[in-house]
Amino acid sequence: MYEFTFLTPDRGAGFVKRLEELGLEVKVSEDPIAEEATTIAIPDDTDEDLLEQIEEWYEEDTQAAEAELFASGEAETDVSAGVWVQLGDGGSTFAEMDPSVVSRILSVISADELAEFVSRIADAVENPDDTPICRRRREG
Repeated sequence: MYEFTFLTPDRGAGFVKRLEELGLEVKVSEDPIAEEATTIAIPDDTDEDLLEQIEEWYEEDTQAAEAELFASGEAETDVSAGVWVQLGDGGSTFAEMDPSVVSRILSVISADELAEFVSRIADAVENPDDTPICRRRREG
């Protein structure tokens, strides 16, 4: 499942509506730890081109919600940032990071490239391989 997290008062309701209008199976759940967080999941087999559009909508929605919170004065002064890490067992976890570091990283690489980078690190941690780098098969 591809997961999107909303920390907005509307809990991503407009985003869910768009996804359902596309005919996608949408699973909405509240985070058991962070009560203000809502996770919206869609199937792994979602078409890549469609997924790119969905990710653009997600970015637009979260940026608009953030701007609205700051404009209204309701935003907390502490801004959190991080990266969602997909685990091999199907679960995921949020690796919190300094917002300025995330901002600098995203000024150089795309969010997709960062996700791929983190995914490879998570895979290497979950599946250690002591084969010398010169002996490993390269993907793609």
